[in-house]
Amino acid sequence: MVDGEAVLYGSDECDESRAMAELLREMGVDFQFRLVNRDDRAMREWEQVDGERVPMLRVGNHAIVRGLDRIKVQQLFGWVGC
Repeated sequence: MVDGEAVLYGSDECDESRAMAELLREMGVDFQFRLVNRDDRAMREWEQVDGERVPMLRVGNHAIVRGLDRIKVQQLFGWVGC
């Protein structure tokens, strides 16, 4: 399990981004949802961290999940065994 601020970079036009946000809500994770397709600052942050694909979840400065990887997200927050 990791500590730190959770930030989800995504697009409101992307089904996977919306699904990732819903998963985080269901898990009770406090996160910020930054829309790279609507916010220039969010786009720059996303590009500096990775900029490869959305959704991208960053937790603190070390943990990154690219794409909708439910198992990895659940492991990250201690919901399932490793």
